[in-house]
Amino acid sequence: MNDIFAKDLSGELVSPEEPGYELLIDDIFSTMETAQELATVSVRNQKRVHELMEIILGKPLDESTTLLPPLYIDYGKPVKIGKGCFIQQCCTLFGRGGITIGDGVFIGPKCNLVTGSSWMAVAQSPVDCSHSRHHQTLSF
Repeated sequence: MNDIFAKDLSGELVSPEEPGYELLIDDIFSTMETAQELATVSVRNQKRVHELMEIILGKPLDESTTLLPPLYIDYGKPVKIGKGCFIQQCCTLFGRGGITIGDGVFIGPKCNLVTGSSWMAVAQSPVDCSHSRHHQTLSF
């Protein structure tokens, strides 16, 4: 049987009675707390934005990507953000089901990308945002 992190990533519902649930929720709450700190950072301080995003994502955010806080995110480890992206303020990423944002993607303000069991039947597969020559595509 999959551990609770893999089960959550696959979009299956997880229960508070399952082994590892407290670790998952603790990781999610830690991500949200870091996102709250990110919300206090100036848009001009991309160095600090990148430091906090590395904590949120569990991996570095490419220096060529610009993110304008605030960002509302429940769980960053299953989220992948490509090079040369521009993510405007007030976006929401509910990434528990996995989100991939390809290279060169522009995400406008207040955009919501929601995956995983946090919204049950809203999305059963990862979101893949890929850059093409003249526009971006969003597929579920």
